[in-house]
Amino acid sequence: MKTYRNENWCMPFDSPAYPTLPPYYRDTLFQMVYFKTEKDNVAALLPKPLKPAEDGICCAFSIQVPFCTHWGPFNEVGVCVKVIYEGNEAFFLPCLFLSSSDAIAPGREIWGCPKKIADITIEQYGSELTTTAVRAGIQFMQLNSRCMEVATPEEVPALFPMYLLKMIPKADSNETAIKQLVANGEIADVKIHKLFKGPGIVSFRPTVAGDFWRLKPKEFLGSFYQVCDYTQGHGKIVYDYLA
Repeated sequence: MKTYRNENWCMPFDSPAYPTLPPYYRDTLFQMVYFKTEKDNVAALLPKPLKPAEDGICCAFSIQVPFCTHWGPFNEVGVCVKVIYEGNEAFFLPCLFLSSSDAIAPGREIWGCPKKIADITIEQYGSELTTTAVRAGIQFMQLNSRCMEVATPEEVPALFPMYLLKMIPKADSNETAIKQLVANGEIADVKIHKLFKGPGIVSFRPTVAGDFWRLKPKEFLGSFYQVCDYTQGHGKIVYDYLA
């Protein structure tokens, strides 16, 4: 009989907190609001060797996951910023908040996603979609967008590769045992069910939960509403700070 015990994956060794990859997502809703900010605002959130892109483009997003094989349903919000790495454009993820603790540990431990817990509501009012995120009683982020017309996948600005800073501390000192720049897990088997575009805005409120609110949007570029299925694979280590 096949055993599902895996002592070499994650804690606890006799009953891992989450299964091995890949997780499968179904009917996942993405709300993406693109905006511009000052280049210096982006620079303040970046680890070396990343540099801010000249155009200051960022994307605030929310994700509603009704079904995931590995960590169940949850809501999520975050902001990614355009960067330059080795002469190529990419994005970096400085913050990410989730409504479920089950998805926090694997995101942080596997890929280095900067996940923290928050109360997140995603509601649709007619053609408008509004996401509200609250942590420690502070409504720190709100996205509002509207579905106006059908969009094509080619119209959605690519957010990949998206880089994450993975850090895991040593047990015997206040130092890092692992510090890596990681490319987010490969997205495969994508099946788009719905894709719309329209206007969108995002607002931030100062909070001690992160410095993302310092991005201060100066121009909104539009939004996309997407519902899709996909599979998430392993990430890729692109830079090892401790090597």
